[in-house]
Amino acid sequence: MFGREFQLTGGTYRPRLHDVLANDDHTVALLHVTASREGKQLDMDYTIVFHIRDAKITEGWVLTADPQAYDEFWS
Repeated sequence: MFGREFQLTGGTYRPRLHDVLANDDHTVALLHVTASREGKQLDMDYTIVFHIRDAKITEGWVLTADPQAYDEFWS
């Protein structure tokens, strides 16, 4: 996922990790991301939730501070 975001933004995608919370079943990463793409700018907070089973990521969810702006940036 991140590799594709770096590619689509010409390498301008910059996630900054704020914090990580975890237990045996989930890992939650709090991030702030900036990027440029096709004249558009992204500057927002993200939360990524990973479901862990048998020490492997089995699901992942991305939650953004502004879903509409997120969608507009990537469209």
